[in-house]
This record gives sequence, structure tokens and C-alpha cells, in this order.
Amino acid sequence: MLAGRSKIDITPSTSVGMDGMIRAHGSEGIHDPIHVRAIVIGNTESPSDTFALISVDICGMMTSDYSRTRKLVSEATGIPISQIVIAATHTHSGPAAYGFFDKKETEYVEDMINRIVQCSDEAFRFRVPAFVSAASGIEDTISNYRRLMSKSGKVIMNWEPYDPADIVGPLGIEDTEVGVLLFISSQSGQPVAVFFNHAGHPNVMSGDNYLISGDYVGFAETRLEKDLSCVCAFFNGAQGTMDIDGLKDRDWDGVERAGGALAKAVKTTIKSCPTPADAIIRSESVTFPVPIRKISDEEYEWACDIWEKCGGKLQPVADGVGDDYKAMLYKKLRESSETQIMLEMTCIAIGDTALLSFPGELFTEIGQVIKKNSPFTHTYIIGIANGCEGYFPTRQAISEGGYAEDTRQIDADTEDIVLRESAALLNKTFSNPHYS
Repeated sequence: MLAGRSKIDITPSTSVGMDGMIRAHGSEGIHDPIHVRAIVIGNTESPSDTFALISVDICGMMTSDYSRTRKLVSEATGIPISQIVIAATHTHSGPAAYGFFDKKETEYVEDMINRIVQCSDEAFRFRVPAFVSAASGIEDTISNYRRLMSKSGKVIMNWEPYDPADIVGPLGIEDTEVGVLLFISSQSGQPVAVFFNHAGHPNVMSGDNYLISGDYVGFAETRLEKDLSCVCAFFNGAQGTMDIDGLKDRDWDGVERAGGALAKAVKTTIKSCPTPADAIIRSESVTFPVPIRKISDEEYEWACDIWEKCGGKLQPVADGVGDDYKAMLYKKLRESSETQIMLEMTCIAIGDTALLSFPGELFTEIGQVIKKNSPFTHTYIIGIANGCEGYFPTRQAISEGGYAEDTRQIDADTEDIVLRESAALLNKTFSNPHYS
């Protein structure tokens, strides 16, 4: 196989709106630079037999921008669009590349897209003969299950002040798996790149922060690159119910603690990697519709009333969202003529390891089922990849309520559809006749 890598700075040069939280104003400076990292791999030198994994230190970008960027990467390299995965790390202290709450920074996004294309092309041209090794480890100190059930029957998010005596317990379990792919030059024996995967919310720094940062995952990438002397790219997992502890360590020391813990877990996992070897790479993709959430008459009346009272403007909050944002979302969903959202998933298999992209924030419970039922030895979900369509809760969670359930765009039937399509895609890729 062949493997190449590249890394390019995408730090904004001016003040920008920031994604991830509802903030009062734009950025005030840079705490640490943010980057795009590309790992390009292939069975041969032919672009048609090549695959790109691209990690971007942003919260997310519009699905249309993902599509446009993949098309431009394909035009620059010849790699088929269906074999390109672009994923956001989901830092909540990055530029407004999507414009979840702030206005989308259009000029910044255009420059960022150009740099993503440049980075991908450099990785494509850098390719060298390589071997690969995969392993799974554990990091259980960063991500917590953030949906807590109170004795009153109300779902409390783990960033909301609460009395521990009032909490029955979390409504699910954490996904602590750390997935690693180590690419080694078969000629020099030196590392070319590291792919690492873990489910979490990079929002140690809350909406009170106005400095651009990759948050703890950016710290982990930088620490690993210093220690391993190669490009180390983070890809988030099914992190819809994973979060940092919302009530402590919400400062730059906390960023370093979490980032250092993730970097340590990756290095420990690398030590358990089997001897690197050649591997066959192949991929399959699927596009399918899921139903959009239906807003009831009662919900719509509530939304119109709230939106009028707040004057059509969102108020800044350090974590989560207020009723004003929910009202805006409900109005948008009710007044839209759309009845479904198209989702695209890509499975890139490298030997006995599957990388499964998902265009949103998949609830961890769904991700755990997908991984458990996969025919591959290792299956790592890449979240917020090739699309950004919000939260994807379980049917059970929707019945219980909570932050992500209130702000979802999709109907409860989506869980069954995603599980069915994911299983079919993984099995189709596994059964590819080129599998070895």
C-alpha cells in the first residue's frame, strides 16, 4: 500500500464569529493554531485506487460545503469523491464555518476550503510505500455520559448545576474506545501518519471563551506530532451523548489535562499495535433518506410566542441553548416544505479495520450497536463527516427528552434506518471480492 500525509494551518487572521456556543461577539485572539490534516492511502499509484481521510479543526460545516470541498479535492487529485472523507474534530472554539449560532464566516470558509484542497493534494503527492497496523485502547477519564436522570423524572445535562443527591444516574454508558491506525514507511521504518479516534465533545472551553482553539483534541494532535514526528489526525466518533465534565476543569489547564490524557492513551495503544503489514483498502458508500421531525401545532404556537418575545434574537449562553434557539428551530422545521434529509455514509476498510463515516452527531448508543454487530475486527465511526445534520438520538432518548432531543431535526424512526443502512454497508464492504 501507499500512504501520504500533510498538515496546513487554517487559523483565521482576523476576528471571526465562533461556532459551538451562542456567544455575544466574535473572537478576540488565538490561543492555539488550528489545522487541516490529510492522510491519503491507496493500493496502487492510481488515483481511482486511492482514499483520503481529512480532519479539520472546526465544529462543522454545511453539508453543501462538505460536498463542494470533496468535489474540489477530487478534481485536484483524481481521487473519486466517494472515496474522500472530510471530518470536523468538533472543537467548540473554532471559526463559524457552519454558522450554527453566529453568521457563517463565508470569506473564511472559502479560504479554508482552498487549504483543505491544498493539504489533500500535498498528501496525495507525498505518498510512499507503507505498512499499517491497527489497535484499540481505552481512555475513560475525558468523556462522560452527559444525560442524567433526576429523581423527578427530568433529564439533566451534565453541565447544568445539580445536586448529586437528586440524580438517579446516567441514562447510558460511555464509549471509552480509542481507535488507532499507524502508518509506517516500509522503506525507512519511520511513522508516516497516525489516525486516532475517540468519542467526545471538545468543549472544555465554554461559550465564555473568545480565543480560537482546537480545544483538547487539538492539544492531543500537537502533543502526539511532537512525540511521534509525523502527522497525527483526530477523528471524532459517535459522540452525541459524550461530553467532558461540564462542572469542573473548564479552563486551559483542563484543556491540557484532557488533551494530554488522550495523547497518552493513543501512545499506549500504539504500543499494543501488531507488526505493521501491507493491507488491501476498499470502500463502499450509501445515500439514503431519513424523515424530518414533525413539529406539532402546540410546539409551533409555543415557538412563535417565544420568538416574538425574544425579538428574534438569540441570547448568549455558556453551554447548551435557550428557549429562543429551540423556538427558532421549531419554526424553521414547521415552515419548511422538506419532509426528509438525505444522508451519505462511506465505509473505508483497511485490512480488517473499517472506518464508517456519519454526517452528524450520532448518539453513542447507536454507535456502540453498529460497532458490536460489525463483521470487522475493528470498526471506528467517524462522526460529523461529509455532512453536518445535527443530533441523531435513539428512540428511547427522544421519549425521555433532553437537550439534543429538543434540538434534533430528525424523526424517531431514523434510529432504525441508520442501524439497518450501517449494517448493510459494513457487510457489503466486508464481502468485497478484493478483501484480503
